[in-house]
Amino acid sequence: MACRVALILVAVLASGAAAIGQQTPPVQPRIQEAPLPAPVELPPPPGANQAPDRPITANEAALIALRNQPDITVARAGIEAARGRVQQSRSALLPTVGAGLGYTRFESLTGGSGGGGGTVGLPGGGSVVASPGYQASVNLRQLVFDFGRARNQVRQAQALENASTANLTRAQADLVQLVKQAFYTYVQNTRLVDVNESNVRAQQAQVALAQARLNSGLGLPLDVVRAQTAVAQAIQALQVARNNASISRVNLAATMGIDPRTPIRAADADEPAIPVTEVNALVTTALGQRPEVRQAKETVRAAELGLKVARATNVPSLSANLGLGGRGNSLIPNSTFASVGANIAWNPFDSGLTAGRTREAQANLEAARADLRNVELAVTSDVSQAYLNLKAAEQRVATADAEVANAQESVRLAQGRFGGGLGIFIEVIDAQNALLTARTNRVNTLSAIDQARAALARAIAAPLPTGP
Repeated sequence: MACRVALILVAVLASGAAAIGQQTPPVQPRIQEAPLPAPVELPPPPGANQAPDRPITANEAALIALRNQPDITVARAGIEAARGRVQQSRSALLPTVGAGLGYTRFESLTGGSGGGGGTVGLPGGGSVVASPGYQASVNLRQLVFDFGRARNQVRQAQALENASTANLTRAQADLVQLVKQAFYTYVQNTRLVDVNESNVRAQQAQVALAQARLNSGLGLPLDVVRAQTAVAQAIQALQVARNNASISRVNLAATMGIDPRTPIRAADADEPAIPVTEVNALVTTALGQRPEVRQAKETVRAAELGLKVARATNVPSLSANLGLGGRGNSLIPNSTFASVGANIAWNPFDSGLTAGRTREAQANLEAARADLRNVELAVTSDVSQAYLNLKAAEQRVATADAEVANAQESVRLAQGRFGGGLGIFIEVIDAQNALLTARTNRVNTLSAIDQARAALARAIAAPLPTGP
């Protein structure tokens, strides 16, 4: 009987409290809502758009860069300069032809009286005899033998031309990697904008949940304030994410060699996967294909030929000459002559010139060989680091997916506990922040995979993108 009375009293008190709650409105907190500003956009540059008006892939961005980036123009100019040096050095092996035309007036002073054409009398006796004359000549010279010095100079110039060609390929590969890194950074930041926009919507929904609990008399004013604070923080993070995306787009356009204000839309596509075999095989492939290695090897070959050229500085050289000339009182000479000859030039004592050039060339050769070794070490390091980064990023994908799934479940449970009066609102806020962190980590992991794949493609000298 006492239990029944107690139950009746509890029911009466509960109904009274409910009646009081219905009659007394809840205390509303004094809060200030954070506005959500519109994204800041750059105005497009005047003139035609230098990028397609559609989402582009990383390869398309690289192709645009290969056409517009000034660094590639500089590398191509280096090849032309090297070809010019080859042409200059080859001219020593080919015949040279020279021509000359001149006019000379000879005057001779004579004593006594004289006469005749071209003779002018002088006061006090004597005369000046003037004899005008024209001269014309054509000369042909051909190097016959110089112990291979001129030919080695040509070979040295050709090796340097090959090095310049490899340098162009290196510059193109470096540019493609830079563009792809900038492209996937832009994609990463764009995805983070989506994540933060989703977080703002979720935090705004938490405000509605907290407000509804407060209006029902079951919530606390502090919960609404916390929810509004979380919204403000989410909006601030979204503004930072939007600015990062805009800055990365500007950086991408500049890397592509186009106006940084150019609007670019990146396709949400991943970098193609590379068949990854054993690391040592990748290193062997890279050492055989990387343009830096070819460039360094050609530089060593040029240095070896340069040493041969230096040692032959003072060797004798034999050349043949053929000449044809004429003289006369008119432009058409009335007397002609021909000459054939050979010339040997030799400086057996050059005051140390040959020894100095040889010493310099030997030092250049040692430096070139050391540089080749440095390049091989750098290539091996590039492949190793890209491989490790790719494998580590791929392993993190499963962890990131699990983190997102668990964080989503935590939000669901926290909201359910709070809605059922079993939990506190701070649990909802913490769960939502954990979900934001999990989604951010997943985006960063996917971007790390794309960038590691691009780095590995560069490390093993994968073929450059080609246009349609």
